[in-house]
Amino acid sequence: MKAQDIPYNLFAKFFSGEISEKEQKVLDKFISENPDNEKIFEEYQIIWSLKIKEDTFDKKTESALQTVKNQFSEKEKIIPIKKNKIWIQIAASIIILLGMSYYFYTNSQSEDVKITSVSSNESIKQIKLADGTIVWLNKNSKLEYPKEFPKNKRVVKMAGEAYFIVAHNNQKPFIVKTENTQVEVLGTEFNLKSFDNEHDIEIVLKQGKVKFTDTKSNISELMKPNDKITLNKKERKLKKETISNTNFLSWKTKELDLNNMTLEEIAKTLSEYYKIEVKVNTSVKDLTFHSSLPFNNAKLEDILKTIKFSMRINEDTINGEIILKR
Repeated sequence: MKAQDIPYNLFAKFFSGEISEKEQKVLDKFISENPDNEKIFEEYQIIWSLKIKEDTFDKKTESALQTVKNQFSEKEKIIPIKKNKIWIQIAASIIILLGMSYYFYTNSQSEDVKITSVSSNESIKQIKLADGTIVWLNKNSKLEYPKEFPKNKRVVKMAGEAYFIVAHNNQKPFIVKTENTQVEVLGTEFNLKSFDNEHDIEIVLKQGKVKFTDTKSNISELMKPNDKITLNKKERKLKKETISNTNFLSWKTKELDLNNMTLEEIAKTLSEYYKIEVKVNTSVKDLTFHSSLPFNNAKLEDILKTIKFSMRINEDTINGEIILKR
């Protein structure tokens, strides 16, 4: 790819949060056209996360960056396609090294950071961080964060489940670390679940954009609103899907939206929310429930009564398990 074909201006606008809806569509098209484009975008995202922006470059760094950009077009004329891909990777690596050199130079003096640790135990807790970020911590979860964030980064550690409304700061990426994963954002809203005793790690994005990384397998995914990623901790496999309801936040909102869900999906949702096993007979698992209103702070027995009356099904309780059937 020629250097002039890389939309540097759209990269900068996206990272600074100033990109328009029309420009966002152009950028999304560029990224989705081929894997090389996505890799180039992610490499520049790394540079931005290290706080290397055009107006903070020193002259030497800016000159070197321009030289690399120019060499994209010069080498394009004489290097075969396969070698050109290698050149792109080398050039990108040079840019990253320049950024890292600047980063470590400007951060040569370490800062003493006091870490606060909060455990929610059997209650849901709301925490406001020093940068204005708000975190709702679900039951039996833990959050570690600094009382004051260092100059160039915002990093917290989490175990369990939490909902984040991250204060926007395009100069200081916000990073949430869990067991062998991390989420990197500039300013957004998302729910992250990573309990030690569960097989999967889940993240759902409500607003903005985030980059989810499995640091153990070194696999990353960019997410957009309503995307859900599930990571199997044993097999290190990622599953990405689009969701249409906000039940991932029911632990916080106390609201369940079961409209247009199959009985099998409803059973799974109720089991997770009420911490009791709800199963469905094979003959009714694909039936779809319709409801004009969500259930707000409702008791399980009231929800089951509504479902049974609406769908003309029955309920059995065997060894503490609820079974829905005809």
